[in-house]
Amino acid sequence: MTSRTALRTALQGWRDRVRAELFDSLIPFWERHGVDREQGGYHDHLDRDGTRFDDKKHVGLQAQALWFWSRLVSEVERRPEWISAAQSGVRLLTGPARRADGRMFAVLTRDGRGAAIASSPRNDLFTANALAEWARASGTAEDLEVARKALETALSVARASQVVDAERLPGAIPTSSLDTLTLAFDALDSYELASPGYVADHERFWRARLALHMRPEFDLVLENVAVDGSVISGPEGRLVCPGRWLVAARQMFERAAAAGDQRSVDVALSAMESALDFGWDSDDGGLYLYLDRDGLSPVQIEWSRKLAWVHSAALLATLSAYAATQSMRWLERFEQVADYTFAHFPDPAHGDWFASLDRRNRVSQRFKSGPRKGGFSTARTLLRCDQLLGDLVERVK
Repeated sequence: MTSRTALRTALQGWRDRVRAELFDSLIPFWERHGVDREQGGYHDHLDRDGTRFDDKKHVGLQAQALWFWSRLVSEVERRPEWISAAQSGVRLLTGPARRADGRMFAVLTRDGRGAAIASSPRNDLFTANALAEWARASGTAEDLEVARKALETALSVARASQVVDAERLPGAIPTSSLDTLTLAFDALDSYELASPGYVADHERFWRARLALHMRPEFDLVLENVAVDGSVISGPEGRLVCPGRWLVAARQMFERAAAAGDQRSVDVALSAMESALDFGWDSDDGGLYLYLDRDGLSPVQIEWSRKLAWVHSAALLATLSAYAATQSMRWLERFEQVADYTFAHFPDPAHGDWFASLDRRNRVSQRFKSGPRKGGFSTARTLLRCDQLLGDLVERVK
């Protein structure tokens, strides 16, 4: 592929595929089956064809759904049905999903009664991210203030949660989790779009914490490190998640590129490439969920699964790198991931994508939504890819 015409044709072809998955498959599936129009919020447990198999509502998934409907309203079109879908989530997350102490429940009954709590800050960070995006979509000062309070609570909990449990137990190590970091950056990104300039002080803390996970001595990004930056011994300290590694590297890359920090740009791009090299299954294709830094057997039973969210993260990371650098090696990386992803995860019979494949690329769980999987990590990634590809097509006219 050398001519501009051939390049534009290829990019347009990928954009057409992304848009078909997003607007003809994923969004229609969730419009039909996902919104709980009777009790508010969204249905979490949907079988392959959209049949509901449980009524519980997991707050993290509720928040992810709200974020996506709000982003569609903000950046695609102010369709009444999308606004209504977003408002359904707002009412739940600002009402019964919030505990008396300001934190979020982990699980609700269908009618909004608290059913479980969690010490992890994940639900708080997902909610802060979603409410910030809704504030951007609604444009009201009232919604922005609600989002600001949610963000401050979530970030405070996230900072404390990484040390408080260890302080209670003399043998425990205060630990920084890459999962928490990436969710914090997502929330900061959404609030920055809603209220530019507010998050600068928070950014400095989380960037410094992220730097602890970027380990050039191993040429990889660790899932867990001690808060003082030291490497943790044992399987927890050796754990690598290529998908989250790619998310973190992309977040670092986008911030460094915006700041004109070429050294950090190079570090982030190297981290992305290492994640793809380290995490790719050379026999059957696709990215593993977990690996061990030293090549030992990961202790997670599900380590060898190929998950949709991991490949969505890889699509966005590689395409972001190509859009910024115009280097053909990043387009080739994107196409490597895209060829695998579009061949294995979409469900043409019922819409949406399967969440999980086994090591040999067979569907391992047929449901479209469950306790840890909704439809929106994939959908929001495809939305970003559509926007990037649209810009790239325009550049090569």
